Amino acid sequence: MELLETVLLSKFSQLSRQEIEAMFLVSDIKQTKVYQEAKQEGIQEGIQEGRQEGRQEGEMILLMRLLSKRFGKLSSNYIENINKLTIEQLEDLGEALLDFVDISDLEQWLKSHIEL
Repeated sequence: MELLETVLLSKFSQLSRQEIEAMFLVSDIKQTKVYQEAKQEGIQEGIQEGRQEGRQEGEMILLMRLLSKRFGKLSSNYIENINKLTIEQLEDLGEALLDFVDISDLEQWLKSHIEL
C-alpha cells in the first residue's frame, strides 16, 4: 500500500496526499490489478521466508541432537556459536561432524567458520 501511495504521490506531485486520497477510496485501490499482484507477491515472499526459517530451525534441531549425542551436553558458548550459523554452514557442519573425533574438532570447525 505504501508503494502505491508513493507512486501516486510522484505521478500527481501537484496534489496533496489528502487530495489524492480523496480521489481514490481504499476499497477501489484494493480492487486494482497492481494492488492484487503486489499483495500476492508479498504473500509468496512471506511463505518463502517461513519455509526457509522452518528449514533452518529443523537443521539446527537435528544438528544439536547429533552433537549432544556425540559429545554430551554442549556448553552455552558452543550453542551460541552454532546459532549464528547460516543454513549452508549448518549443512557443512553436519557433514563435518561425521569426521569429528572429539569436541576440539567442533571447536576448531567453529573457529574457522564464524567471525568471532
